[in-house]
Amino acid sequence: MKRIILGVMLLLGTSTYGQNRAIDFKTASLKEAFNITKEQHRMIFVDCYTVWCGPCKGMDQQVFTVDSVADFFNSHFISVKMDMEKGEGPAAIKTYEVGAFPTYLLFDENGKQIYKFVGGMSATEFMAKIRVGINPKNEIATREARYAAGDRDHAMLRELIKQKFKQKEAAAGTAIAAEYFKLMTPQERLRPENWFLFGESYDARYMSDIGSLNFNYLLANYREFVAANGKELVDDKINAVFKGLASNCLAGYYFKNHPYRKEEFEGYKTLVSKSRYPDKVQLLILTDIAIAAGEQNAKAAGKLLADYVGKFTEKNKKVVFDYTNFCATKDRSYPYMKEISIEVAKTSTNPFLIKHCADYASRSTQTSSQHE
Repeated sequence: MKRIILGVMLLLGTSTYGQNRAIDFKTASLKEAFNITKEQHRMIFVDCYTVWCGPCKGMDQQVFTVDSVADFFNSHFISVKMDMEKGEGPAAIKTYEVGAFPTYLLFDENGKQIYKFVGGMSATEFMAKIRVGINPKNEIATREARYAAGDRDHAMLRELIKQKFKQKEAAAGTAIAAEYFKLMTPQERLRPENWFLFGESYDARYMSDIGSLNFNYLLANYREFVAANGKELVDDKINAVFKGLASNCLAGYYFKNHPYRKEEFEGYKTLVSKSRYPDKVQLLILTDIAIAAGEQNAKAAGKLLADYVGKFTEKNKKVVFDYTNFCATKDRSYPYMKEISIEVAKTSTNPFLIKHCADYASRSTQTSSQHE
């Protein structure tokens, strides 16, 4: 029986002893690789990694050691593995705009970058991207060339912006998005195909977070965006931004980039007040909670939640989780937690939030009369 199983495995090419080759990464520097490839007329593949990067290690162990991958690379590329924290690495991060690890770069035999992609993935996905990239006229290189030549076709710009963020080139993506914004008419900005510039996504922190040009424009033109994209979509975005503001301030993340300035938050409140958004109160209260966090005032934040959390949307109610974390480091008496718990229990459909509030209410050492 064992012989039969082994025979089947060998026929299928699935023997555990079958994968014994790996990509032959050269120890030469990238500069030396450029010299070698001119002589051998082969492309250069660069694996931009760090020693602490989990996905980088996964690629080393599970993709670069697949025989079919290794054979293809060893016959087509000069392969270089570059530690982005040593030697040429720090300079290469700036030169090639490496914003995440692992990042993969392809260069032609003349040293021109022709392709770039990012992240850990399966061998199948990795090879699919490589096969696209080795074509000098691949879509990434083509868009880059068109943009460099002055082409500002709107459909091309949309794809280029998405491409830049996918490649983790946030600065470039943000700059092109700002350029595209200026090129559009007011009516064009409202179109669904341009919603990614204003809506909720992983890259929204760069393009449409609180205080950004895009978000301010969205808030100022609320009714027009609703008519073009739907009320639920637009409302979800606006609520998410203000809930995120309150949460990030309570967590302290917001103030890592710049110190607290009350006038900045008052400016956000002015924008809300001038807008046509129907539920202004909820946004204003979330901003006031952010202000209380900036002033390290747990009692003020707690009082606001006690008075208004029952009127918040279900998603906005989750700011209570951030409030209890804030209190854990600022005021372990958990001001107004009992009142908050009562309001959440009456109005929320989230059993985890209800239980969370009840648990923390039991820790509260202050009574309602002591709050006042």
